[in-house]
Amino acid sequence: IRWRCSRIFFCHILQATSYRKRCTIYEKSGKLLSKVKVSGGGRCNVTNACFGISQLAKIYPRGEKQLKKAFSVFSTADTVKWFESRGVKLKAESYNRMFPVTDDSQTIVDCLMCEVEKLGIKIKTNCFIQSIRKTESGFILNTDDEKKSLLIK
Repeated sequence: IRWRCSRIFFCHILQATSYRKRCTIYEKSGKLLSKVKVSGGGRCNVTNACFGISQLAKIYPRGEKQLKKAFSVFSTADTVKWFESRGVKLKAESYNRMFPVTDDSQTIVDCLMCEVEKLGIKIKTNCFIQSIRKTESGFILNTDDEKKSLLIK
C-alpha cells in the first residue's frame, strides 16, 4: 500500500473504527498530508493494482515476509473497497498504479480528513516526537515543542 505519509492517518482511522480507541495524530510540520498532495504528479498514486498477495509482496524486496502477513490482513482489494465505500473511485493505469478517477490528489486528502473528523481523531501539528517509552501505565512521548513528556494510556 503506497500511501506515503497518509499511512499514519489511515492507521489511526482503522484503529478508531475497529477498536473504538481515541487517537491523536502528531505531525512534525504544520502541513497535513503534504506529500500525498504532490505524489503521483499531484494525482496521488494510492495503491498498486496487483491483487495477489505474493505478487504484491515481491514488489517490495525488503520485508517481503512481513508484508505478506500485513497484506493478508488488509490487501489491495481492501484498500480499493475502503476508498470506494467512501465515494472515491480508483482506476488502474500503466505499471499497475492506481489513482483516483478525478486525477486529483485532493480527492484522497479530503477523504482521509473527512474520516479523521468523523471519527473525532485529534491532530496536533508542529509537534515532533523525539522518543517513545513504554511504561506499566502506558507510553511516554517526549516532544520537542512541549519540553515535557506526555503520558498516553
